[in-house]
Amino acid sequence: MNKRIAAVAAAVFCLALGAVRAVDLVRWTETSTGFPLVGEAWYRYLAALAGVVVLYLLSRCAQPRPAAMVRGKAWLGIGMLLAGGLMLETGVSTILVRSGALVMPRGILEAVSGGWMILFGLQAFLAPPKKPLPAVLGLPMLAGPLWLTVERFAMEPASVTRTTHIFAVLSAAAALCAVNALLKVIFLPTAAFGKGLFFYGMLAFLFCTCGELPQTVLAFVGGTADLLELVESCGLGAVGLCGLICAVYATGPQRSPVPGERTGEND
Repeated sequence: MNKRIAAVAAAVFCLALGAVRAVDLVRWTETSTGFPLVGEAWYRYLAALAGVVVLYLLSRCAQPRPAAMVRGKAWLGIGMLLAGGLMLETGVSTILVRSGALVMPRGILEAVSGGWMILFGLQAFLAPPKKPLPAVLGLPMLAGPLWLTVERFAMEPASVTRTTHIFAVLSAAAALCAVNALLKVIFLPTAAFGKGLFFYGMLAFLFCTCGELPQTVLAFVGGTADLLELVESCGLGAVGLCGLICAVYATGPQRSPVPGERTGEND
C-alpha cells in the first residue's frame, strides 16, 4: 500500500466513524445523560475497538524514521500553537470562572501545558537542535492532559452504560498519548518511532477530533455543556489535528540512516 494512501485512508475512516457517532448521539442516545436509547452500550465500544485495530494495522505502513522529523515542520507548529492557545485559555478561564477544591490545580496544570505547547509549537517551525534538549523539559506539557485523564476517569461519577462519559475518558487518554508522541518529535527526532507516531496521532484524531468535539458541540447546543467545556474540547480536537499532521509526516519519505546508527524500529 502506498504510504500516503494509508494516512488518507486512516483519516477518512476516522471521519466516517465520527459521523456515525454523531448520528448515534442525535438519534439513538439520550444526550443529557449519555445512556443509549437504541441498542447496547457495548456496541459502541466494540465499534471503537474495531477502529483502534484498523488504525493500528494502517500504522504498520508508516516510515520508521520519517525524514520530516529532522527539519522544520510548519503545519505541526500551526497545530501546536492552536492546541496550546486553547489549552491555555481553558486553564486561565477555569481559574477565573469555576469554583471547587480542585479548580486551582486543574487550571494551573492546563495553563502550563498550553504554554509549553505554544513554546514547542514555535520551535517546530525550525529544524531540531543538533544537541537534544533534556527530556525533563517536556514533562510540563503532559501535566494538563494527565490531570484531565485522571479527573475524567477517577473523579467524575460514571457508568459503563453512560457512553458519553466513557468516550470522554478515552479522548483524554488518547490526547495524553498524542502529547507524549509529540514530545518524541521534539526531543528524539532521529529515533525510529514513525509507526507509533502514526498510531497515537490517528488515535487522538479519532477520539478527540472526530469523537469528543462533535459530542461536546451537540451537548452545548442542547444546553448540557457550557462554553468552557466547548473550548476544552476544541483544545483536545486541536491535539487530534496535530496527531493527523504527524501521521501524514510519518508516511512521507524515509530518512537515510547515518553511519553507525541503529536501524531497529521502536514504536
